[in-house]
Amino acid sequence: MALTMAGLRKLLDGEGLKYFLHPDQPIVLMGVGALNGSYQIGLSLQNEGEFLQLRTIGYIRCPANHQHVAAVLRVLAEINWRVRFVKYGWDPGDGEIMAYADMWVMDGTVTQAQFSRILANLIPTIDLNFPRIGRTMETGKDPGGPELPGMPAGGFPSTI
Repeated sequence: MALTMAGLRKLLDGEGLKYFLHPDQPIVLMGVGALNGSYQIGLSLQNEGEFLQLRTIGYIRCPANHQHVAAVLRVLAEINWRVRFVKYGWDPGDGEIMAYADMWVMDGTVTQAQFSRILANLIPTIDLNFPRIGRTMETGKDPGGPELPGMPAGGFPSTI
């Protein structure tokens, strides 16, 4: 049983969130405020509800010809290595940097606890790393990342 828009709305309502439903596509838009800024997040159901993606919209832009693009990409790579669930991407075409959290639902369900955890991973990660990415864009130097709650210093071991 894949996730339906009705099921996604129930999860959002269970979190007490305000959101906008796209009238023609299985997409939800919402805004969240946090310590370092306000962020737009899109939630989309894909593959007939078998795949759920939460993704930032308009998070930050670093054009391919930006003087510090290499330093910014190194920071994104380091964050991706350190953080388990939330990943950052960069579109070289327009310079958009986005963060996303993906979940294969397949024939299962998404519980309220799982959905809460997705949000509890995504929102603090994008908020706490926003100043680091912005500062790296400004200076070309990585100021270092925040220690995220529940994350061991230095990230997780690379071996299983």
